[in-house]
Amino acid sequence: MSVGILTGGLPVLDNVPEAEAATKRCMDMYPGVPKRAPRIQGNLPGYKAPGPYQWRTKGDTKRTYSYDNPRKTLDGLQLPSQDVLDHIQDVLDGRKKDPSIDVNATPKHAWARWLENQGGDNPYQGTFNQYVNARYITGEANQARGEAYERENAEYFKLGGRGWYCQYSMKEQMPETYKKIRQELVNDLGKAEAEKILKKDRRFDAIKPKGRDRIIYEFKSGNEVSRAQRLVDQKLAAQGYKVVYVFGTRPTPATEKVLKESGLNWYQHRATEKGAFTRGPHTRQDPAFSTGCAPTTSGTATMSLAAAAGRGRCSSGPANDQARNSGKNKAEARRIADAYRRAPGAINRVRGPGGIDFSSMELRYVTEPVKGKGMDYGFKAKLNPEEDTNPSYGGGAKLDLSSDAMFTWLALDPRRFWVNLNPDQPDQVVDDKLAKTDAGRVLLTADLQMKHDLAKVMVPENPTGKRLWDSFMHVNGAPCWKTYRYFIEPAPAKVREENGRLYILDAPMDVKAAKIDFKEGYKCKQPEAVQEYNFRQIQRIAIPELEKIVNSSPAYADLRSVYTSRIAAEWIKQRDAVEPGDFHQIIGSDSAAQWPSRVKWSREKIYADYLKSFRNGDFHFKRKYPQDGSVLEFSFYLGGVDFSKQPKRNITRAQFRAENPEMPDTVQAAQNSTVQYGDTDTGYLGGNTTGKDAGGGQNPTPTPTPTDKPTTPTPAPSTPPAGHTPEPGKSSPADGGGSNHPPTNDDQGGDLAHTGSDTPIGLITGVAAALAAAGVALVWLMRRRKTAAK
Repeated sequence: MSVGILTGGLPVLDNVPEAEAATKRCMDMYPGVPKRAPRIQGNLPGYKAPGPYQWRTKGDTKRTYSYDNPRKTLDGLQLPSQDVLDHIQDVLDGRKKDPSIDVNATPKHAWARWLENQGGDNPYQGTFNQYVNARYITGEANQARGEAYERENAEYFKLGGRGWYCQYSMKEQMPETYKKIRQELVNDLGKAEAEKILKKDRRFDAIKPKGRDRIIYEFKSGNEVSRAQRLVDQKLAAQGYKVVYVFGTRPTPATEKVLKESGLNWYQHRATEKGAFTRGPHTRQDPAFSTGCAPTTSGTATMSLAAAAGRGRCSSGPANDQARNSGKNKAEARRIADAYRRAPGAINRVRGPGGIDFSSMELRYVTEPVKGKGMDYGFKAKLNPEEDTNPSYGGGAKLDLSSDAMFTWLALDPRRFWVNLNPDQPDQVVDDKLAKTDAGRVLLTADLQMKHDLAKVMVPENPTGKRLWDSFMHVNGAPCWKTYRYFIEPAPAKVREENGRLYILDAPMDVKAAKIDFKEGYKCKQPEAVQEYNFRQIQRIAIPELEKIVNSSPAYADLRSVYTSRIAAEWIKQRDAVEPGDFHQIIGSDSAAQWPSRVKWSREKIYADYLKSFRNGDFHFKRKYPQDGSVLEFSFYLGGVDFSKQPKRNITRAQFRAENPEMPDTVQAAQNSTVQYGDTDTGYLGGNTTGKDAGGGQNPTPTPTPTDKPTTPTPAPSTPPAGHTPEPGKSSPADGGGSNHPPTNDDQGGDLAHTGSDTPIGLITGVAAALAAAGVALVWLMRRRKTAAK
């Protein structure tokens, strides 16, 4: 405009109007945006009334935004032969011609990009397949995802009418504002730094530049913001613009802090991303939770789509992607996280593998595995806010453990589900078939770990232990009590079964005690009443502390993971008894040979460690008692595990809706992407056993109307009477097979179907794992030193 005016000989205008003709209104750019302008107050991000959804969209996880992600078809690609690589290098160097290496989303294209990367200044140091997933696929997806997320927000918030513009250039459409901010940045940072920040303009995803409410929205499918954008937007906010960053996932703590310090707002619109691609011979084939899957082991062979489909039904989904793309150790995880961070368009990246705390990953959702439709599954895990600096790793092992454990529980006869650490029974440590699985390893290892942890809780140097010892009674000599075994057993768990779906909402564990006699050990000679009182003090003071450890410590994470797989397996058995599904041939086969332990371990070694703890003690301490002037030294050894009881309640529909209003939508969304659950620090990530893109199981459950503040109280779950519990240390060899009983039709809540007992004792009671481990209950080795007076 200025050039035209000067050419016409008219006087130069000092304040040139900021042009609008070169940009597009949002309603002209996106077909889903209405022609009518939105209501601002109480409706748009930054203008909502205070409350639980002031800074987040209610029901946002029900929405899905799609984009093309063609390179995803190569997520299982491996390097070819050296001859193929030499040929591609010759083409890159100009010695040969081969136009096919420039065709996007093809093996040659990916191999060519890898060779260029390896010949550059900063080659990726990890494996080729890690590079493919972290850089090659992610780089293209970031850009497409960012554009799709911008469209999703413009359409959802209905940024229509003549006043809203999208992809609005500040340099072209607001030249005076651009010049002013540029000069301010020069004054603040120097010319060189200011040029770096503004040399590429500042383009707003959506803006309302005029009127009483001047608004700028920056849409980020990821959770970060660039320094350049923030510095410019801080200047705009000072000029009266309302600047709001709308994120697809919760911003990192560092991002939250810097936005607050800059006077900028942030909001969450957590619609679920879904990248569309066509599966092919180089798409990753994952056997987790599937049967008959033959995964790709090499990318050197050319395989037709028909041949790929004929290898069997394999799993796929965000859970598989995140787990398989995580590193096996900290060094690998850091390399992968750095590659995600450096990939093109990284500002729009979503949570990478390192953003999931894989140690906390537990199976919490399954659908009925209907023949031909497969089974959906969902994991719950803590989200890792330190994805870049301290990424999590080991996801593949965690995925395999949950899958192998589920098939172990489906296949083996329940009478094999026991472990036993007893100094009098060295030949009955664990059932022979269970000993060949990781499930058996996890159970036996947890048993021994609990012995050590109870000793730590009870030692006087621990505050809890000091309170315990100060509370003990004793008539003369050391306080003591009768011999008990301490063991872990499931507490009443909370589930919801409806419409062919099982939601495992809570699966806590208790620590219990039972009287038992051993050939070894010190016999307490305190009066009977004193012994009983002291034992009750242990139950009141020490056991609750140990329960907290069992239910939260990373040392028991595998036990919790194996346990939720057990809950899912028993429910699958019930549904299979009504109508045979995909796992029918496995159930009751009494063979877990297909799922052998992936970790080398020895029950003899664990038992030897147990005996060392039993006989030598985990801790030694001295304590004076004025009654006889003695100085007493103690050693103690404890433990046990028992999953013979599995009390469980299928909570009512009303309670489920009130307490978990976002759960159905979350697990459905988790079939497409990792989804943060509500406003918690946990997320869900899912998959399907047939390798389809998303969904599966039964028809979707009608979405409940969410409530901001659940008011329905949670009734205390009842603890049903236990079914038959095998005697600790005794194994009943299985003949193979096992009975299944049809489930009851429970639409209004109450106990789930019986599973091996005539008593209504919940989901797994009766045939649940009889992991009875006869632990040693505090055996004293006491040495007295008489005082000089004595």
